[in-house]
Amino acid sequence: MKKPIKFAALATMATALIAGSAPALATAPGNTVLTGDSVIANPSIPDYLKNKANVKVNTGVGCVTDNSIAHEIATASGGAHVDQYQCAGASFSTGGVHIDDSLRTAARQGALNAQTKNVVIVAGANDTYPYGLDIQASDRALRNGLRNAINVAHHHAPHAKVIVVGYPRVSFNNMSCYNSGLGSSSPLPIPAGNTAGTERRLQNTLREVAQQNNATFLDAWPISQGHDACSPDRWWVNLVDIMPPAPGNLPLHLNANGTHAYGQFIGHNIAK
Repeated sequence: MKKPIKFAALATMATALIAGSAPALATAPGNTVLTGDSVIANPSIPDYLKNKANVKVNTGVGCVTDNSIAHEIATASGGAHVDQYQCAGASFSTGGVHIDDSLRTAARQGALNAQTKNVVIVAGANDTYPYGLDIQASDRALRNGLRNAINVAHHHAPHAKVIVVGYPRVSFNNMSCYNSGLGSSSPLPIPAGNTAGTERRLQNTLREVAQQNNATFLDAWPISQGHDACSPDRWWVNLVDIMPPAPGNLPLHLNANGTHAYGQFIGHNIAK
């Protein structure tokens, strides 16, 4: 994910439960297909650069992941087989890999099929900031792209539970934090009405479109209460983070505590 919403566009064991490099033409029955942006791809900077140089690929759409979210989903679910189709910079309609196309690729490769149990989608932040103040254009991109993605999932995996997952909370009381004080774990809050407003609109749009198209919306705001970017116990890596509560791969993305909690949350809520 690029610099989401200024909201951030805001870590890993690969096991047999997690799909590694390019998926095979057939996958485990009852699998889970995971697609989305860099919040769930979470590549390290070295791996991201290797991917850009065509040296390393380990998702089905030619991108790279640290496997952390998929590992947490597999663990929390009791052993789900997770096929990974996420990519940094992915969006519903704007730039990078489009989510509906990633699902079509999963279907062509045999990962998305009639025996698939879950399709997990985490995206949307990269459809917000490119439009600047044109909220209507952003809303169209989000709604049309998510609707298309859900339809593709239902078409190729008619028995699957399609889950649209909201992002963990970033802002706090219309404030956001992009840095932490020198020698302190306490972030420095700044007014961020646009970030908070965009975050709310994105959350509401994901919920509405999911519910209108026979998909499940998974709300991560309750579990991320007290872990926003302004909290000493934050789940996010701030842009300048001198003393983070946990390590992380990328600025403005989830740290190790965040990926653990978020992945576990998703894993506990998928169809078993």
